[in-house]
Amino acid sequence: MTWLRRSLRGLSPIEARIDLQMLQDSWRTAPGGMIGQFIGLVLMGWMIRDWPVQHWRWMVPATGLLIVWAIVVMMARHFRRFGIPASGYERWRLALLWWHGAQGTSWGLMAVALLGEASSDWRLTFVAAIIVYCYTIMLVTVHDWAVSFMGASPLLVLAAGRLLVDHAPSSNYLAVVMIISLTTCMIVSLNISRRLREGALLRHENADLVLQLRDEINKVTQAKARAETADRQKSEFFASASHDLRQPLHVMMLLSSALKPHVEATEGATLLSKIHTALGSLSTMFEKMFDVARIDAQRIDYKAQALPLAALWSRLDNEFSVLCENKGLHWRMDTTDDWVHADPHVLERILRNLLNNAVRYTEQGEVRLRARARGPSIVCQIWDTGVGVQRQHRHRIFEDYFQASNQGRRSNEGLGLGLAVVRRLSMLGPTPVTLLSRPGRGSCFAVRVPRLIPAGAEGLVTRHAEAPTRPTSASARHTEPHKRERHGGVIVLIDDEPDVLDGTSLVLQQQGWQVAAASTPDGAMDAVIHLQEQGLMPEGDMPAALISDHRLGLSINGLDAIKQLRYEFGDELPAFLLTGEATPGLANDAQAVRVQLLHKPIQADRLLRLLQEVTEDAA
Repeated sequence: MTWLRRSLRGLSPIEARIDLQMLQDSWRTAPGGMIGQFIGLVLMGWMIRDWPVQHWRWMVPATGLLIVWAIVVMMARHFRRFGIPASGYERWRLALLWWHGAQGTSWGLMAVALLGEASSDWRLTFVAAIIVYCYTIMLVTVHDWAVSFMGASPLLVLAAGRLLVDHAPSSNYLAVVMIISLTTCMIVSLNISRRLREGALLRHENADLVLQLRDEINKVTQAKARAETADRQKSEFFASASHDLRQPLHVMMLLSSALKPHVEATEGATLLSKIHTALGSLSTMFEKMFDVARIDAQRIDYKAQALPLAALWSRLDNEFSVLCENKGLHWRMDTTDDWVHADPHVLERILRNLLNNAVRYTEQGEVRLRARARGPSIVCQIWDTGVGVQRQHRHRIFEDYFQASNQGRRSNEGLGLGLAVVRRLSMLGPTPVTLLSRPGRGSCFAVRVPRLIPAGAEGLVTRHAEAPTRPTSASARHTEPHKRERHGGVIVLIDDEPDVLDGTSLVLQQQGWQVAAASTPDGAMDAVIHLQEQGLMPEGDMPAALISDHRLGLSINGLDAIKQLRYEFGDELPAFLLTGEATPGLANDAQAVRVQLLHKPIQADRLLRLLQEVTEDAA
């Protein structure tokens, strides 16, 4: 019969686990009930000690009962020490059924011996005790209906049979009551046992599902961690490799600029101009790619500080007035005296990228930069009269490599990373970027920055605002670098790459600068002395400026080299630090010692323009 469940064969893994667990629970809890039965046996022996019944008739089954209990105690001790393995299920299951069947039979034989000699009152007492015992057995073993049946049915059947033998109405009535009680109890016990088994099955299935879900979550988590690690390693690789990849591009840009005076034919000048333009585009692409890599590799820290927008506006004005003039656009910048609380380098790069984007996609009209106070914030706005952005593209223009107006992927229009860099930079601090646009009429990108009004800032704001003069025509201030007047000052140049050293020296010498170039600070000092010995530098004069690479392959870096040479030539010596990598905190360290940080590759015209500005300011 299936309800006996004498073997685990043919069951599912979950059902086998449930049956094994229920068997272990039976052997763990049921032996404790023998204590109450032993006490009941002792009390019964004391009550019937004077009855006119032959003692062997009830003592023989009582002795059998004691023997069964002794065997069960030994088996329970073995169970507590070793448990029940799945392979031993059948043996322990049969032992459990035998135990309760033998126990019920022994009690039934004692009931047969005593009911024959008991008076009517005692018979009623015995029947009540038998019914209570059977119900107790079924309640204790309700989770296992076969055990309940084997423990209760022998006793009830033997007792009811003995009562029916008397053929007395009262005895027959008691027998019928016990049979009805047995039947009712068995039906109730069977239903409860089935419900418990179904509940246990459902609980184990849920537990298995939870384990499977946990396993899947662990797999997904591990896969996500591996993907994030791979992505971080990729970003770290690009960020670390940026110096090595920028170096040859930096040399090519310097050499192409140095080649201009030596190319006279119209065809050669045109080709050289195209080469220079292609190198500029390649430089811009590299810059955007490495910006994305540095941000993803978390190599850019957002360090907010008090920042006057007037100084930032001046730098952007110097650069983009020239770009707009070269493209035939009108450049308009509204002056501002506002201060903000932001990272100066992050904010400048956001605005620079947005302005580059505006110039690129505007063919006629104007590009405008302005700032507006809006409550606790300053909104920096870049307006243009370009092609605008279609509504269906506005949610995608900040994605990597997306270009709404460059579906053919023309390289001269970039990689589509400018606004992706803006999105990443804006997420470093409280600088959200928004867009308003009308297709065919232009766009407005806005950067919201926390407003700051520092104590005593009025004078500082005035000084910063009045420092740069902004003529209405950009051509009145800017000229092509190669048309500038020749210089005669000395530029100290330090770089551990011979190609970069030679290329930079050649470009500077073509503009009339004398160059003291070396790979170390001591070598630069020797080069300056050599120029003095040759009469190319009057003795007692100081260099006009100092340019140093950051990573020199020495025990010192570029900032240390600048500090060492400033000790020799004066703390006011203008200095530039060139770097091809994104070292965290380098920009702040350079700013703290009044060193201008430049990233490779750099256009030769821009380098010459910066040199002219700092030397004019120093003069």
